[in-house]
Amino acid sequence: MSLTPKRRLSERKLAANRRNAARSCGPITPEGRARSAAAKLRHGFYSKSQEVALTALGEDPREFKRRLESLLTSYQPADALEWGLVVQMARAQWRMERFHRMAESLMVEHLEKTRKHKQIGEAILLAPLFEKYERLNELGGAVCMTWKTPLGPEALQVFEKCRGDLPAEKAMQVLQLMLRLRKPGAQGDFGPSAKMLEERGKIPAAEGEERKAASRDLMALLAEEIEPLEKRIRGEDPDQARAQIERDQMLAEAQPKVALMSRGEESNLRQLWRTTHLLLKVQKEAKTQKDVKMKDDPNE
Repeated sequence: MSLTPKRRLSERKLAANRRNAARSCGPITPEGRARSAAAKLRHGFYSKSQEVALTALGEDPREFKRRLESLLTSYQPADALEWGLVVQMARAQWRMERFHRMAESLMVEHLEKTRKHKQIGEAILLAPLFEKYERLNELGGAVCMTWKTPLGPEALQVFEKCRGDLPAEKAMQVLQLMLRLRKPGAQGDFGPSAKMLEERGKIPAAEGEERKAASRDLMALLAEEIEPLEKRIRGEDPDQARAQIERDQMLAEAQPKVALMSRGEESNLRQLWRTTHLLLKVQKEAKTQKDVKMKDDPNE
């Protein structure tokens, strides 16, 4: 109970207020009615705490206000019940879009995380391949010098290091070609593999055009082993279809969480449909009652 006495209006002031109220018909345009409805609305999304919450979620409170005002303009709520239904529609639509965004974010995050784990695993598996690639490249560099100078014992020693990196049959072919590229009549320690091969039969050194052909054949054999390794180490995958299959498999692993977001989105869609249907039904009933009242009382 207030201890301050209420100020009494004079009869003259009261009559003036009544005349002024009679002249006022309120907002008449759809925009004015929407502003009036929004001004009277008490739904909590205009509060500072709700704005902070939406901002923390990476969402724009002003965008929600615009969405709500658009719905108010479209449905023209006439009372608190209709206003509340329009607010529920705005919230359901907003949450529906949020769940959709969350589902996509989950898939992107899972895809990136899975790719990182895959890259780490591949790096571990590729370490031996990289060492093999380095050894074969070293042999290729030593062989390249045979275009101008005969092949010496150092190149055969490099071959001994990477002999296990080559298939057995191809290793013997490479060794035979290397021995053919040595200097004619050269003697020396060319390694145990060369010694064992020469014990089976003397391998003559190539000269002239035969030397050039042997050198080309040797480089071609090494390239058959080096180029696939290089592509794999660089991660080059010309098979786009296979890449898409792997991406789909990664996304399938995230499906349980994505399905949960989809159910949330579907739930809000059903709520939006039910609320919209209920609002239209309430408005239709209100219009029917108004028409009946006007028919019963023409003076209304």
